Amino acid sequence: MAAHTIPGFRGRRRLNTIQYLEDQAARAERLAKRITDTLTIEKLLTFAGERRREIEVIAGKHRRA
Repeated sequence: MAAHTIPGFRGRRRLNTIQYLEDQAARAERLAKRITDTLTIEKLLTFAGERRREIEVIAGKHRRA
């Protein structure tokens, strides 16, 4: 059976993507707390914010679907 015909497969992929993005955001936020370089902290927190916005977009599409 092809992957696209398995019931719920797309939902699991979406959850895997959300979990991956959440892990990336959390990792960047943890690292930002451990370093002292202001520019790097700003970049890490910007990266984390972008990942969280991606999560919101994906989750928003899921709610509408």
